[in-house]
Amino acid sequence: MNEKQYFHLCSSGRESRNFITNELDFIAAMNILAVAAANCDVIVISFSIQDTHYHILLFGELSECAKFKELFEKTYRHYVSSSRRDTENAVPGGELYPIGNDLDYLRNVAAYTIIQPTKDGKRVMPFDYRWGSGSLYFRPPCPVHLWSYDKACNYVPEIRFKELSGTRKREILHSRSLTIPDSWKLCGDIILPQNYIDIPRFESIFQTHNCYRVFLSGSRKKEEDILMRIANERGIVLEDTEARQKCTEACLELFNIKNQRLLEPKQRLQLAHHLRRKYRITFRQLSTLLRLPENEIRRFLP
Repeated sequence: MNEKQYFHLCSSGRESRNFITNELDFIAAMNILAVAAANCDVIVISFSIQDTHYHILLFGELSECAKFKELFEKTYRHYVSSSRRDTENAVPGGELYPIGNDLDYLRNVAAYTIIQPTKDGKRVMPFDYRWGSGSLYFRPPCPVHLWSYDKACNYVPEIRFKELSGTRKREILHSRSLTIPDSWKLCGDIILPQNYIDIPRFESIFQTHNCYRVFLSGSRKKEEDILMRIANERGIVLEDTEARQKCTEACLELFNIKNQRLLEPKQRLQLAHHLRRKYRITFRQLSTLLRLPENEIRRFLP
């Protein structure tokens, strides 16, 4: 069984310029994140959703975190295809980055997932950003949450999921086969993040208000550490033609076969290891080239 650990799940804005185009997309993405949380054995600790990308801090086994990623992307892809004509650059391909045992780096990532809207130039503080979990942490008892009021500052009463009609449930979930617990609460169209965010775990990472304040400052060095870790872990995305050529050449070199699809699964893993070591090709691209599940490649490759 895989060991449970922390993962930074994020996507690149360069690859998904049309991820979020309006408020309905923001609501859909938040609700689909909630659906993925309810249907995977993972703990969601923090998140923020931007116009072109997202950042999520997860805790769980690699296989379940990969399932969470795939479910989120697949369901959002279905939402996009049913709500827009133009779906190009709309669904971000997220990457899972293991965080390891460095507490300072974990704190750095946790804060990084929260400060994204302010860091990206939005005129909002992280704890006032509607499309993230920043307003949930280090709060007094019984706080009034952002989602309790609409844009016109009108109060929006909470309602339990079980009180909705079947049609309304499907509209909220963007799925006919997946669901969430009946006890979960909504305000208007939004499944409230406090249903599934592990607030105590996030706060235990920092332990004190002051420690959280320090890491929220988000110095340039802290940001560079995260970006460098992401770059090292992610690898290099080659052009599809070049990647296929490198794969064919390596397949011929290792197994005297030109077509990698003729290889046994164990041989494909050997080929993946060779390509990763020699060219630093990304796990996602290796998965496509070799027809292997990405989470399986990550399990066996450094």
